Amino acid sequence: MLEAITTYAKTGATEGTSLDAQKLKDMFNNSNNPFNNPALDTCGKKLQNKCFFDDQATFITYFDSLELIGGTVGSKGVAGIVTNGTKSYLCNSKGFEYAQLIDKGLMGAVFYYQASEKYFSDEKIGDAVNNTTVTPGKGTAKEHHFDEAFGYFGIPTDFPSNTDDIRFWGKYCNKRDGALGTNQKIMNAWLKGRAAISNNDKPAMEAAIITIKAQWEKISVGSALHYINGGIDNIADDAVRNHELSEAIAFIKALKYNSNAIITSDQITAVLDAIGDNLYEVKLSDLNSAKDLLAGYYGYNSIKDQF
Repeated sequence: MLEAITTYAKTGATEGTSLDAQKLKDMFNNSNNPFNNPALDTCGKKLQNKCFFDDQATFITYFDSLELIGGTVGSKGVAGIVTNGTKSYLCNSKGFEYAQLIDKGLMGAVFYYQASEKYFSDEKIGDAVNNTTVTPGKGTAKEHHFDEAFGYFGIPTDFPSNTDDIRFWGKYCNKRDGALGTNQKIMNAWLKGRAAISNNDKPAMEAAIITIKAQWEKISVGSALHYINGGIDNIADDAVRNHELSEAIAFIKALKYNSNAIITSDQITAVLDAIGDNLYEVKLSDLNSAKDLLAGYYGYNSIKDQF
C-alpha cells in the first residue's frame, strides 16, 4: 500500500501530470478499491488506522497539497517540480519533498510505531496474551503478534544471508550495515525473541526486544546522517539537496516513535531546528551543526562522515 502511494505521488513530478488528493486519501484509508489490486483492496487493512494518531492529519494535508502542485513547475518560494535537468522532485515552496515526507514518514508513523509501541506492548505480548493455543499457520497469539512486528521491518526470515526483496526498514538496515553492523545484530535479536516466546522465556524475550528497538533506532539515525551528508554534498543543487534533506528530516522525526529512544523530544527538535524550515536557504554551517548534534547524541562523531 505504501509503495503504491509513493509511486503515485512521484508521478506528480512530471510536468503536466496532476494528482488526485482523494485517490491518495482512499489509498491511505483503503476505501473505494483504490489500488486496483484485489489482494490489497479487500484485505481489510488500512494504513490510516495503523498510523500514529496525532500524525494522521499531517499526511492528509500532504495529499491535499500534492493535488494543488502536481505537474506544475516550482522554485524557491514557489511550490512545484524542482529539477536539475536529470532528477525532478515535487516540493513545497520551502523545498520539502512531499513524496519523501510521505514515504519515510509513514515508515516511521506506521511501521516503526506499530512494531515498537504496539506489537511489543503488554497488550500484544504480555503475560495475559495466549501462548498456548496454536492456530495453524500462525502459532500462538503471542507468537503471531511478534511475527507481525517482524513483518513491519521488511526482511525475509533468512536475512541477512538473503537480501532479495528487502524493503523499507530492511533496505535501510542493509544500507547502514557497513557503518553500524546492524544486519546480523537485529536478525539475531528477532530470532532470539521469537524463540523466547515459544519457550516461555520472558527475560530473554524482553532482552531481545531491547536489542531490536536499539538497533532500529540506530538505523534511523544512521540514515538521517547519510541524507544530511547528501544535503551537504549537493548544497548547490536545489533538486537533490531538497530531496536528500527531506529524507533526512523524515528519519529524524521517526525517532519519536520509540519510547525507549536515546534521543529526547527536545533533542529531536534541536536537530530539526538546526536544519531550519526552508531548504532553499539552508547553509553548510546549518547542516554541519545538525550532523554534529545528531552524531553527538549517539556517540557517532568518529563515523559521522561514513554514512
